[in-house]
Amino acid sequence: MERGFLMRTQETHVLAQTWQLYCLDCLQLHQEHFETWHGKGDTIAWRHHGMPSQPPWIDPSCPGCRGLRVKVLPTRSFIPRQS
Repeated sequence: MERGFLMRTQETHVLAQTWQLYCLDCLQLHQEHFETWHGKGDTIAWRHHGMPSQPPWIDPSCPGCRGLRVKVLPTRSFIPRQS
């Protein structure tokens, strides 16, 4: 009798998210797109530009001036105008 292989599958949900990055140095607002991969339990993996990445709030930097004083905000957050 031939032995078969048992293959386990896991249901994964992939969500596209847009995060806003507000630079406190150059006062520019940028948007970054991430994918979150939710697996079984609390397992979450992040992808940015198709590559594995940290969550957007870990070590953010400004894509314009490369400044490190960046606030990560949820989508549709109000940003007060600087005078």
